[in-house]
Amino acid sequence: MKKYTVFLLLFLFASLVAEAQNKKALQSPAIVEKADSISASLGKLPPSGRKIDTVKVEVPNIYVWKITPRLGERIFIPRDSAVIDFHKSMLVDGKGVAIGYLGNVGSPLQSKIFFERPEPSRFIFQDPVRAWRKGPEDQIFYNTKVPYSEIKYQSGGGGESAENRFQGEISMNMGKKLNVGFDFDYIYSRGFYNSLSNKGVSYDLYASYIGDKYKMHAYFQNNNFTIIENGGISDTLYISNPDHPNVVNNGNFKGSSLDIPTRMQDTWNRLRGRNLYVTNRYDLGDDTETYPVNDSVMGTRKKKDYVSLASVIFTTHYTDQRRRFNSNYSNIANVYTPQLWNGEKGWTTLSDPKYEANIDDYMSYYSFKNTLALAMNEGFQKWTKFGLTAFIEHDLRKYSMPFLGIEESGTMYGLPGASMKESEYSLLVGGVLTKEKGKFLRYRATAEKDLHNSDYRLEGEITTRLNFRNKDFSVKANAYIKNISPSFFQNNFSSKYWNWKDMGLKDTRRVYIGGEIIFPELSFSQTRISGGVENITGLIYYNQEKKIAQSNEEIQVIALRLDQNFRSGIFHWDNQAVYQYTKNEKALPLPQWSLYSNIYLTTKLAKVLTLQLGADAYIHAKYHIPGYEPLTMQFYNQQDMKLGEFPVVSAYLNLHLKYTRFFVMMYNIAEGMGNGQSFSLYRYPVNPRVLKLGISWQFNN
Repeated sequence: MKKYTVFLLLFLFASLVAEAQNKKALQSPAIVEKADSISASLGKLPPSGRKIDTVKVEVPNIYVWKITPRLGERIFIPRDSAVIDFHKSMLVDGKGVAIGYLGNVGSPLQSKIFFERPEPSRFIFQDPVRAWRKGPEDQIFYNTKVPYSEIKYQSGGGGESAENRFQGEISMNMGKKLNVGFDFDYIYSRGFYNSLSNKGVSYDLYASYIGDKYKMHAYFQNNNFTIIENGGISDTLYISNPDHPNVVNNGNFKGSSLDIPTRMQDTWNRLRGRNLYVTNRYDLGDDTETYPVNDSVMGTRKKKDYVSLASVIFTTHYTDQRRRFNSNYSNIANVYTPQLWNGEKGWTTLSDPKYEANIDDYMSYYSFKNTLALAMNEGFQKWTKFGLTAFIEHDLRKYSMPFLGIEESGTMYGLPGASMKESEYSLLVGGVLTKEKGKFLRYRATAEKDLHNSDYRLEGEITTRLNFRNKDFSVKANAYIKNISPSFFQNNFSSKYWNWKDMGLKDTRRVYIGGEIIFPELSFSQTRISGGVENITGLIYYNQEKKIAQSNEEIQVIALRLDQNFRSGIFHWDNQAVYQYTKNEKALPLPQWSLYSNIYLTTKLAKVLTLQLGADAYIHAKYHIPGYEPLTMQFYNQQDMKLGEFPVVSAYLNLHLKYTRFFVMMYNIAEGMGNGQSFSLYRYPVNPRVLKLGISWQFNN
């Protein structure tokens, strides 16, 4: 109770400070004319956000953008200052319509919506924690008139099950062109089930320089994650049917989630890594002109509405990621059986593991990537209605994994700590054709080919606006064809118990077409419809034995999504519905339908305090929900049980005053109701009912 009282007092104090700061921040914005060097008001940005037509616009005190990692193009985005649904931004469930995760903030997760899943990276062990670490494409860059800082804190539960997350950021300009910043993210979640906790520490330093001719973005990021693994609960009956005799006869189970036995303990995964990224862009051409000051004196000034003929781009990205799997669990041999992939013989079960000591398996990945590009800029002449960029990219990669020796008899051997190393490289050439200016038509097409490997990509996107009865519809279509070679750690894996080498996986080919329609906003509703169809040949996945496998047939995936929001006065009802079809449910299981619904009231108190009071729910169809395997750190396709149709319902209160946001929510209020199948992943239940709190406090001074 003391903690909740402190939260309330902190919110009230922050609100008073924010009120005082607001008077300072609302100064007269500047008027700018050059579109290339500075962003426009967010409300006047074109939908793509990459470039802005040259017009006089008001510039806010703070504006932000992301960049494309290869070419460093700026994509202007709204700043995180949402008045409503603040509780969603700080919850794992809020990252999508249907998310599968271990239960904790900071734990491995996977979207159950196929088209929301990113492609597997070259270091697949970091993919499950992708949501908790940032790459260059995720970094937000700032331009501020006054120093900006923000802190966020969220908490749930207490004692042995407490989960906490603290985030902090500071950014400031040193002149009009140079900005530097730092942000920090600390997660510590003890978990509501035995031996299921995690800690994450990540931070990054970043800088941007936006000059008239030279632009630079730099970013250094470090991450450190420790995930205590329990392999899931030992029996799903503890959640789905706690009155079952197998549960009742367990004298140690008293009804608490911490009483439920788990498959393992004293086992953990550690992930460490860093990124160093710098992109430079220099505009060629002379942006000055002479003009007569008087009859005898000539002056120099900047050309009006100048667009450079071309730009030279050079990007460097260094990354290294490491993963270590350890276990001191004495009964780990009851969980894992030693198995070896033996070429044409397939999987062989062995009597002994690779070594006798406790598990200590280490894998690492290193990449040093350099990109050189030459861009012809859109609009440097009246007849150039498009931009064209050519690039070449070299990527040197190195890998290490535990040593794997195979004797003629078919047995394996190795030592903990001993490693084997491999290296490879790619050499990409490609081009980008864009039209980013204009009101009614924009497009972007990318083509690239790896000259050293079999990978290639063709991607395209086109956006237009249609007018019907004086109402604008936004219509977008996108498509791609990709040929993706398997990564080193898909073809090779080495540990104390499971091992495969040179698996011989084939390339994966993906062909997709999709689109989106955004309907005109009405006084009572907002509607958006999107969808797509993809055919996949050679899909790589982890089967019900938790081992890597590849589909020999073409798999088709169809998805349709409806975002439909209603409002009437202070009443709001927001909905997201997704339909999915998969041709092969063993290789690619997906819920046929997934729903998110949010009913709330929102109003202003005393004209300054925004209040949102409501309840939301997540639910999806029954299907063979994926499992998670700590040994490989991958999600696998179990076939033992269909789970789903359980609503995760939460009641919440959001408050917003100037620069301060606060939420309090009761999570999973439907616990113990319905069909009892409250599982996020197979053997990983949703957390029990718990009170959660969060606060965000921005400083602008």
